[in-house]
Amino acid sequence: MKKRWKNAGTMTLVVMLNALLAAGCTISNNSNGSPSEQSSEATNSAQETHYSLYAPAMTTPINLDGPITQEVMKQSGVHWDKVEIGNGGDLSQQINLKLAGGSLSDAIILPSDSLVWSRLINEKKLLPLDDYFNKPDQYPNLAKIDKRIIDYWRASDGHIYFVPSAYEPVIDNPSAWQGNAQGLWIQNTVLDQTGMTTDDLKTVDGFEKYLNAVKDLKDDQGRKLIPLSLGGENFAGLEIVMSMFGVRSTDNGYNEQPDGTVIPDYKLPGFKQAFQWLNHLNQEGLIDPETSFQKKDLFKEKVNNLRFGAMLFGGWDNPNVTTLKNKGIAEAITYNELKKQGFPDGWFYPVALPTNPDVKLAQYANYNPFGTNGTGLSTAIKDPDRLMKGLDWMQTNEAFVLMEYGPESMGAYKLEDGAAVENYEVFRGPKYWGGDNGGMASVTQYGFWWWKNLASVGSSHIKTMESPWPAYNAMLYQAEEINHKQGTFGLTPKAARIKPTIGGTVEKYGPVQGDIRLKYYAKMLLAKSDKEFETAYSQFLDEMKVRGHDEETIAEFNKAYQAYSDTPAGKITVDIKKTLPRNVYSDEPAIIGE
Repeated sequence: MKKRWKNAGTMTLVVMLNALLAAGCTISNNSNGSPSEQSSEATNSAQETHYSLYAPAMTTPINLDGPITQEVMKQSGVHWDKVEIGNGGDLSQQINLKLAGGSLSDAIILPSDSLVWSRLINEKKLLPLDDYFNKPDQYPNLAKIDKRIIDYWRASDGHIYFVPSAYEPVIDNPSAWQGNAQGLWIQNTVLDQTGMTTDDLKTVDGFEKYLNAVKDLKDDQGRKLIPLSLGGENFAGLEIVMSMFGVRSTDNGYNEQPDGTVIPDYKLPGFKQAFQWLNHLNQEGLIDPETSFQKKDLFKEKVNNLRFGAMLFGGWDNPNVTTLKNKGIAEAITYNELKKQGFPDGWFYPVALPTNPDVKLAQYANYNPFGTNGTGLSTAIKDPDRLMKGLDWMQTNEAFVLMEYGPESMGAYKLEDGAAVENYEVFRGPKYWGGDNGGMASVTQYGFWWWKNLASVGSSHIKTMESPWPAYNAMLYQAEEINHKQGTFGLTPKAARIKPTIGGTVEKYGPVQGDIRLKYYAKMLLAKSDKEFETAYSQFLDEMKVRGHDEETIAEFNKAYQAYSDTPAGKITVDIKKTLPRNVYSDEPAIIGE
């Protein structure tokens, strides 16, 4: 449909519209944040209420006439007259322009962890939604959302201002695949050439022996192998090295201490020890020195040419797909099939992370069950209850399948034993994903999965018939399994969940500290002697103190950390009792999500 609210130019219509908007404002702005109990007579008489939506993080237009979009609107009872997208620029700047123009839509989608929410809340542009999650008789699916998720997203005033999407429906029983493939990856051929086994690599000393054994080996083109890489640009795998020395350096790098305070990673002894180890490796020719300044394209060129014997990195840019192509093996080959015929030379696979004596590995693989986007409602919205009814329906399995595949009649899936079975040829064809050339255009033209950003559960408990995983993806899955076993996987730490105060010292000096880090990381890695290393390390600490104002930022962050610890969000714990397996190691399709 292409209906729009139109300015008719007549006083009667203007007065009527203003009256409806005023009624919506009055009903919505309850002091306790509860949903309205009544709607206007005009709304009650209508079969559907029309709304506008703003999605500034999206840049591809949505076709509201798309058949799947039309079905989503029909089933949800919510009709969207207009979906406005962003311009690809900074979200804060886009919102500033919106607020300056006084044209905020009825609903807005933003990344759930965006600082823009604070701006909208402070300016009282958003409707508190608390009670919608507490009325199972009226909003049964919103009421089912784990209260830890609701508490996690509460604002500092105690209210929740958006409906989260893509959250874990059962926090303590998530999917066994969360995308954490970080760790140590080894090239099989090289390990065989050294005469060592994966058991020999379980300690840092043993791993270093392996790197020394790789040092003088050559590849098929006669080039010396590079024993170790830390992945792509900007020390991409540094957090894994830090883990080996007991330091958590992901996100903001703050580490919780026994006394309840937090300190940055570089204040811990393990930080210096980790860089001393890296510098030692560099002086011995055991690590790629270009780790300190290379661009990702250069790294990928080296990795796809099998230049490395080992990598401490995120796992996703491993060369296995390229290796399969070069060996004439089908990319879709399953793990089982490839294992039977033998893994090709140059195959990379994950192994346990080496440990130091009496040092507990630090967590670097994070689990975030709280959702990725949120939908907030404007305080000027008319009849918020009807929109919230639609968002409530969108939490159901039925809605997820519709938004993922469209109606069953369109042929992208069928239901078997209560599970959605994908028709790959249709779903990945031109009518949906656009085939090889259509790309995102068809996705938005027909309007399916994008609506899950508006409101949806995560996919982990949606019963789906899943095809066997390709062998190269099975390696990523194995890496996460190792992280579970080694204790490097867990709920995103409390310190990593705190956002900087707008206008505060952390926000102000954070970018400066980031620049200082990269400058001195390179200096410490490339130092030509122990004395030169000590000089670089001392200069690093001095610059963090003087130019990075770290005493101020640490004090401010600790204050925020203590305040956050006293909130419901700061008290959240998750005990993962079991994980739902994926269809990784079989040759036949299998139902997952149960």
